[in-house]
Amino acid sequence: MTDYERVADALENTTWITWCTGATLDDVLAVYGGGRNLVTAATFDETDLAASDHLHLGIPFLFAGALGHGVVLMEPGLPCVDDAERVRLSQAGVCLDVGWSDFGPAMITYMEKGHVVVTFDGIAWEYDATPDQETVEGWMSTTSGGLEAWQTNYGTASLMTAEAIMGAPMDEQWLAREHTCIKIKG
Repeated sequence: MTDYERVADALENTTWITWCTGATLDDVLAVYGGGRNLVTAATFDETDLAASDHLHLGIPFLFAGALGHGVVLMEPGLPCVDDAERVRLSQAGVCLDVGWSDFGPAMITYMEKGHVVVTFDGIAWEYDATPDQETVEGWMSTTSGGLEAWQTNYGTASLMTAEAIMGAPMDEQWLAREHTCIKIKG
Protein backbone atom coordinates (compact mmCIF):
# COMPACT_ATOMS: atom_id res chain seq x y z
CA MET A 1 0.00 0.00 0.00
CA THR A 2 1.22 3.48 -0.84
CA ASP A 3 2.08 5.86 2.00
CA TYR A 4 0.25 8.84 0.51
CA GLU A 5 1.33 11.28 3.22
CA ARG A 6 5.04 10.58 2.59
CA VAL A 7 4.57 10.98 -1.15
CA ALA A 8 2.63 14.22 -0.61
CA ASP A 9 5.42 15.55 1.60
CA ALA A 10 7.99 14.81 -1.13
CA LEU A 11 5.92 16.88 -3.57
CA GLU A 12 5.73 20.02 -1.42
CA ASN A 13 7.33 22.31 -4.05
CA THR A 14 5.33 20.91 -6.96
CA THR A 15 2.85 23.27 -8.60
CA TRP A 16 0.97 20.89 -10.89
CA ILE A 17 0.76 17.13 -11.37
CA THR A 18 -0.91 15.58 -14.40
CA TRP A 19 -1.54 11.86 -14.83
CA CYS A 20 -2.54 10.77 -18.36
CA THR A 21 -3.46 7.28 -19.50
CA GLY A 22 -2.96 6.37 -23.13
CA ALA A 23 -0.14 8.92 -23.44
CA THR A 24 3.54 8.01 -23.63
CA LEU A 25 6.81 9.68 -22.87
CA ASP A 26 7.27 10.01 -26.65
CA ASP A 27 4.05 12.07 -26.74
CA VAL A 28 5.44 14.36 -24.04
CA LEU A 29 8.79 14.68 -25.83
CA ALA A 30 6.98 15.53 -29.08
CA VAL A 31 5.61 18.59 -27.28
CA TYR A 32 8.57 19.51 -25.05
CA GLY A 33 11.64 17.67 -26.32
CA GLY A 34 12.61 19.88 -29.22
CA GLY A 35 13.81 23.37 -29.81
CA ARG A 36 15.95 24.97 -27.16
CA ASN A 37 14.64 22.77 -24.34
CA LEU A 38 17.23 20.63 -22.58
CA VAL A 39 16.20 16.99 -21.98
CA THR A 40 18.13 14.91 -19.42
CA ALA A 41 17.60 11.97 -17.08
CA ALA A 42 17.08 12.87 -13.42
CA THR A 43 15.30 11.85 -10.25
CA PHE A 44 12.45 13.97 -8.95
CA ASP A 45 14.66 15.37 -6.15
CA GLU A 46 17.30 16.44 -8.70
CA THR A 47 14.63 18.08 -10.87
CA ASP A 48 13.06 19.78 -7.87
CA LEU A 49 16.45 21.18 -6.80
CA ALA A 50 17.22 22.42 -10.33
CA ALA A 51 13.79 24.07 -10.53
CA SER A 52 14.39 25.77 -7.19
CA ASP A 53 17.82 26.99 -8.31
CA HIS A 54 16.35 28.49 -11.50
CA LEU A 55 13.14 29.89 -10.02
CA HIS A 56 14.50 33.43 -9.76
CA LEU A 57 15.42 33.28 -13.47
CA GLY A 58 11.88 32.31 -14.46
CA ILE A 59 13.01 29.03 -16.04
CA PRO A 60 10.48 26.21 -15.55
CA PHE A 61 11.25 22.50 -15.40
CA LEU A 62 9.05 19.55 -16.30
CA PHE A 63 9.55 16.10 -14.78
CA ALA A 64 7.96 13.33 -16.84
CA GLY A 65 7.93 9.58 -16.48
CA ALA A 66 6.07 6.50 -17.56
CA LEU A 67 3.77 5.03 -14.93
CA GLY A 68 1.40 2.12 -15.37
CA HIS A 69 -1.02 2.86 -18.21
CA GLY A 70 0.45 6.22 -19.15
CA VAL A 71 2.66 9.10 -18.15
CA VAL A 72 2.97 11.53 -15.23
CA LEU A 73 3.94 15.19 -15.68
CA MET A 74 5.12 17.11 -12.65
CA GLU A 75 5.90 20.80 -12.57
CA PRO A 76 8.17 21.71 -9.65
CA GLY A 77 8.41 25.46 -9.20
CA LEU A 78 6.98 27.35 -12.16
CA PRO A 79 4.06 25.93 -14.15
CA CYS A 80 4.78 25.19 -17.82
CA VAL A 81 2.09 22.84 -19.20
CA ASP A 82 -0.93 24.66 -20.59
CA ASP A 83 -4.51 23.43 -20.82
CA ALA A 84 -4.35 22.77 -24.58
CA GLU A 85 -1.39 20.44 -24.07
CA ARG A 86 -3.21 18.56 -21.31
CA VAL A 87 -6.24 18.14 -23.58
CA ARG A 88 -3.97 16.85 -26.35
CA LEU A 89 -2.29 14.36 -24.02
CA SER A 90 -5.70 13.10 -22.83
CA GLN A 91 -6.98 12.26 -26.33
CA ALA A 92 -6.28 8.51 -26.01
CA GLY A 93 -7.43 8.06 -22.41
CA VAL A 94 -8.11 9.96 -19.23
CA CYS A 95 -6.22 12.75 -17.55
CA LEU A 96 -6.25 13.86 -13.92
CA ASP A 97 -4.71 17.30 -13.47
CA VAL A 98 -4.11 18.62 -9.96
CA GLY A 99 -2.98 22.07 -8.86
CA TRP A 100 -0.80 20.87 -6.02
CA SER A 101 0.86 24.01 -4.69
CA ASP A 102 0.07 25.97 -1.57
CA PHE A 103 0.82 29.03 -3.71
CA GLY A 104 -2.16 28.67 -6.02
CA PRO A 105 -5.68 27.27 -6.08
CA ALA A 106 -6.10 23.55 -5.54
CA MET A 107 -7.83 23.09 -8.89
CA ILE A 108 -8.58 19.57 -10.08
CA THR A 109 -9.63 18.71 -13.63
CA TYR A 110 -10.60 15.28 -14.89
CA MET A 111 -10.74 14.73 -18.66
CA GLU A 112 -11.73 11.78 -20.82
CA LYS A 113 -10.66 11.58 -24.46
CA GLY A 114 -9.89 15.30 -24.62
CA HIS A 115 -13.11 16.48 -22.97
CA VAL A 116 -13.40 17.96 -19.49
CA VAL A 117 -15.71 15.89 -17.28
CA VAL A 118 -15.31 17.91 -14.05
CA THR A 119 -13.25 20.80 -12.76
CA PHE A 120 -13.34 21.91 -9.15
CA ASP A 121 -11.49 23.58 -6.32
CA GLY A 122 -10.14 20.75 -4.15
CA ILE A 123 -10.78 22.69 -0.96
CA ALA A 124 -14.03 24.52 -1.70
CA TRP A 125 -15.81 22.76 -4.59
CA GLU A 126 -19.19 23.83 -3.27
CA TYR A 127 -18.23 27.32 -4.51
CA ASP A 128 -16.23 26.39 -7.61
CA ALA A 129 -17.45 23.27 -9.45
CA THR A 130 -17.96 22.69 -13.17
CA PRO A 131 -20.39 21.67 -14.45
CA ASP A 132 -22.00 21.77 -10.96
CA GLN A 133 -21.50 20.56 -7.39
CA GLU A 134 -23.76 17.51 -7.79
CA THR A 135 -21.83 16.25 -10.84
CA VAL A 136 -18.47 16.84 -9.12
CA GLU A 137 -19.55 15.00 -5.97
CA GLY A 138 -20.95 12.19 -8.13
CA TRP A 139 -17.58 11.87 -9.86
CA MET A 140 -15.75 11.96 -6.50
CA SER A 141 -17.97 9.11 -5.28
CA THR A 142 -16.77 6.90 -8.15
CA THR A 143 -13.08 7.35 -7.26
CA SER A 144 -11.18 4.86 -5.12
CA GLY A 145 -11.37 6.95 -1.93
CA GLY A 146 -14.92 8.07 -2.56
CA LEU A 147 -16.43 11.38 -1.56
CA GLU A 148 -15.12 11.01 2.01
CA ALA A 149 -11.48 11.02 0.85
CA TRP A 150 -12.03 14.24 -1.11
CA GLN A 151 -13.75 15.85 1.87
CA THR A 152 -10.82 14.89 4.11
CA ASN A 153 -7.75 15.71 1.96
CA TYR A 154 -7.73 16.49 -1.75
CA GLY A 155 -4.01 15.63 -2.02
CA THR A 156 -4.46 12.12 -0.65
CA ALA A 157 -7.66 11.65 -2.68
CA SER A 158 -5.80 12.78 -5.82
CA LEU A 159 -2.96 10.30 -5.23
CA MET A 160 -5.44 7.48 -4.58
CA THR A 161 -7.43 8.34 -7.71
CA ALA A 162 -4.28 8.61 -9.82
CA GLU A 163 -3.05 5.22 -8.60
CA ALA A 164 -6.36 3.63 -9.62
CA ILE A 165 -6.39 5.39 -13.00
CA MET A 166 -2.77 4.58 -13.81
CA GLY A 167 -2.84 1.03 -12.45
CA ALA A 168 0.37 1.70 -10.53
CA PRO A 169 1.42 3.82 -7.56
CA MET A 170 3.44 7.00 -7.85
CA ASP A 171 5.29 6.09 -4.68
CA GLU A 172 8.65 6.94 -3.13
CA GLN A 173 10.41 4.28 -5.22
CA TRP A 174 9.02 5.73 -8.44
CA LEU A 175 10.06 9.25 -7.40
CA ALA A 176 13.59 8.01 -6.56
CA ARG A 177 14.16 6.48 -10.03
CA GLU A 178 15.52 8.48 -12.94
CA HIS A 179 12.90 9.71 -15.36
CA THR A 180 12.95 12.62 -17.80
CA CYS A 181 13.76 16.18 -16.78
CA ILE A 182 13.03 18.92 -19.31
CA LYS A 183 14.41 22.41 -18.77
CA ILE A 184 12.02 24.69 -20.64
CA LYS A 185 14.01 27.47 -22.28
CA GLY A 186 11.10 29.01 -24.14
